[in-house]
Order: sequence, then C-alpha cells, then structure tokens
Amino acid sequence: MNLNQIKKIFLSITISALFWGNTMAQDSQTLYYMNRVPQATMMNPAMQPACNFFFGLPVVSSLQLDVGNNRLSLTDVIMQHPTQDSLITFLHPAAEFNTTDFLNKLDDNNFFYEDFRTDLLSFGFRLNTWYFSFNLSERLSTSINYPKDLMSLILEGNSQFVNTNADLAYLGINSTFYREYGLGISKEINQTLSVGIRAKVLFGHANISSDYKENSLTMYTSRDSIYLNADATINTSSPLIATTNADGDFESFEIPSYLENSQTDSLIDLALAHTNTGLGIDLGVYYKPIDKLSLSLSIIDLGYIKWKKEDVTNIDLKGNYSFTGIDVSNEIGGSDTLDSGFDTMLDSLTNSFTVSNNSESYTTGLGAKIYVGGSYALSKKFDVGFLSRTYFYNSNINQAFTFSANVRPINGLSASLSYSIMNGTYNNIGFGLVLGGAPLQLYIISDNASAALWGHKTSSFNFRFGMNIAFGCRQKTKSKDKPMLKSVF
Repeated sequence: MNLNQIKKIFLSITISALFWGNTMAQDSQTLYYMNRVPQATMMNPAMQPACNFFFGLPVVSSLQLDVGNNRLSLTDVIMQHPTQDSLITFLHPAAEFNTTDFLNKLDDNNFFYEDFRTDLLSFGFRLNTWYFSFNLSERLSTSINYPKDLMSLILEGNSQFVNTNADLAYLGINSTFYREYGLGISKEINQTLSVGIRAKVLFGHANISSDYKENSLTMYTSRDSIYLNADATINTSSPLIATTNADGDFESFEIPSYLENSQTDSLIDLALAHTNTGLGIDLGVYYKPIDKLSLSLSIIDLGYIKWKKEDVTNIDLKGNYSFTGIDVSNEIGGSDTLDSGFDTMLDSLTNSFTVSNNSESYTTGLGAKIYVGGSYALSKKFDVGFLSRTYFYNSNINQAFTFSANVRPINGLSASLSYSIMNGTYNNIGFGLVLGGAPLQLYIISDNASAALWGHKTSSFNFRFGMNIAFGCRQKTKSKDKPMLKSVF
C-alpha cells in the first residue's frame, strides 16, 4: 500500500463524513410544551394535540435542522484578521491565538453533531379519548468524535507525550441516513393520566460508523523513538463501490455510473429502496397530579438498523510502526538527496499497516433521548415549563435543560419564550410562534434564536419550520368529547 492509496482512503472517508454530515434528529426543546403544534407528539407520544385532526403538508410540514458541538464556539475557530478585512481560522499564522486557552476548553472526548429531518407525509386524528398519528419521514443523523490528545499533537507536537501514550482512540463517526414509518397511539386513561406509544419501521439508505470503544489507536513517544499502533474498523453501507488493489487490500471507493450520470430511474429506485431494515419505539407518559401541574416523561428513538452485508464494506486498519529517525549521513556527504530518506520512511510507514475490506452485516443504534418535564398553568392562557433532555449517541451523553414561558392570548396565536443550558453554553434564548389553527397553521421554532445576536459565542443552532392543515381546534369543541367525524365534519 503506497502513500497515494492512503490519501485515497482518508479522502474517501472525509468526503463521506462531510457529505452525510452537512445536513444527527434532535427535536427543538422549545417545541415540547407547544401542544398547538401536532409535531410536539414526536417528543412525547402521550401528548395529544389541541386540534382533533391535522394533515401535514408534504415535505414542508416539518423541516428541522440542528448543528453544534460540545465545547467550542464559532470564534474559537474563525476570527477576524488583525490587520486585514477578512476572516481567518485559528491555524492561520496571523491569528491571535492562545494554544493553552484553546486546549483547556476541550474535554478528553469531544464531538460535533448535525441533524436533519423532514416529514414526507403526516396526519393525526382524535377518536374519543384516543389519538392516532402517522408519519413518513426522512432523517439524517451525524456525530463525529475527536480526542483532545489529537488537537494537542497538532498544535503543540509530541513533547508532552514523552514516555506516555497519546490516546487517539476517541476518533469515531456515526452518520446514518434513513427512512421512518411511524404509527403513534395515545390514550387518555382518565382526566389526570395519558399514555402513548409510537412504533416505527426503519429502512436505512446509507451509513458510516466507527465506535471508538471498540478501536485502538495510540502513539507512544520515548527519548529516541515514536511508536504507532492501530487496530480500528470503519463500517460503511452506501451505493459507493469498494475497490481493491492487486494484493486484495482496500484501495478506495468509486461512485457508480448511475449516480455519476444522475440517471433518474436509478436514483428513484435508490431513494425508494427498502433494504436495510430496523425497528424503533417511542414511549411517553403525561400526568397531572393536581389541577394546574403537569408532569411528563418520554423515551424517544429506542431502536436499531441492521445493515445487510450485500451493501456493506468493513474497512480494517491494523499495524504497528516505530520511527527512530532518518539517517542523513549520506546527505551530508552529498551522495544522495534528503528526499530519499523521507521516501524510505513513508514506504516503511505504509508497509507497516494493512487496510483490508470485508462484507459482514452490522447493526447501529438510533441515538435514544430521554425527556423529563413539568409545567404549571398560571392561567388558562399562560403556563411555565421546565424540561430536561438526555441524548445518547455514538457512546456520548449530551445533557440540556430548558425553561419556557408559553402564552396563548387568542385563538389562532400562541408563542413561547425559552432559555436553555446546553453544549457548555448559557446564552441560548429560544422562541416559538404558531399562527393560525383551522384550517391552516404555520409555525417557526428555535432553541437559540439568540444566535442571530451573538452567534460568534454560540456552540449550536437549531431551527424548525412547518405548515399543517388542522380542524377542530377550539377548546370548547374538544371538551364535549365527541367522536372525530361528528365534531370535525
């Protein structure tokens, strides 16, 4: 395996990560107590929307984007040039950058995440004390892990790792593009208790994953040598074709001709394929111990997708390498060039590692979320709420807390103002607005609309927008508890 092959491998992996990561699905916390929006049931299936019937306009009923990371803000990476009217990265020679301050902000294990979701079809209706809902959604979830030791090596070199290991095993990625068919059922047991469940059938389009808990990647530095050790696996499932060299080792990925030529029929077949199957479930409870107090608990996205071996490439990187320096005696004598010494080193490095590929099925999780909340109604039109969200993905735990105030001054208008502590930041002010009810509803929600004011200090951003058709939204109609067909039509 030569240097060009290594470049191809890392280029393929990088392009895959960027392609799938541009657009992991994490619902807006501000949405949780906005029950005028039917999509709030996605966060707790026990909740029943205020309207007796809704139909989500295809694609535009729910467009959701969420991006962020656990430690860094934008100005930690991109900054103003000190003398020119331009932006530069923190690695630019002219950057006023303090390496120690930057590294002190990082955890041992750091991550980026990106989520995108759109509903192709959604609807729901009430039937006495029952509420039924259905959704067909396209979802894209990505998380990328990186270790603090890696950034220390890049910025400060290996001097701080003499006689110790630089642990690079936290490097990992989990990106999944899949389709979800969901059927939700909620039941009002009595006036104080509601329970709900949503069963989901999943079909995976593409995935790239590498679990850092199962991989080993270290660098040890002694006084006179550097030792590299790697034992890692990257699993992929996609339309890309894996190619091998004459020795049978993995070389690169190739784009199939129907994708390269954008053949319409083949692209449609790919989008409609139902091959890599999985199952998921959402569970929820909504309880009112006293008249004005509501408590709720939900567990969302418990499930998995199994990637069939026909579409799978397992890339295994294994090997050891020790670097003791380059002999420059010949160069000093003028009998050779310095480049030959580096060429010899690179050849030795590439020959010390093997990159093989197999095709064995594997399974990935969805990234479960736990929501615990409470709200108190100060009046019929105004309530305050608290929400705790715990998010599990790629062996990470992400915790967030949200305080909200929700108002419904008149029919056809409701709004929410929220404050969230998440991703290591305390400057997240969110906003939600719902216009209309029957027959057309428009909503826009963000947990950190404040990013428009101080985005340079924000570590994450999310945005949700949608339009629904709804009927039977008046409270007095609902309170009569008539069957849906009679009360709506």
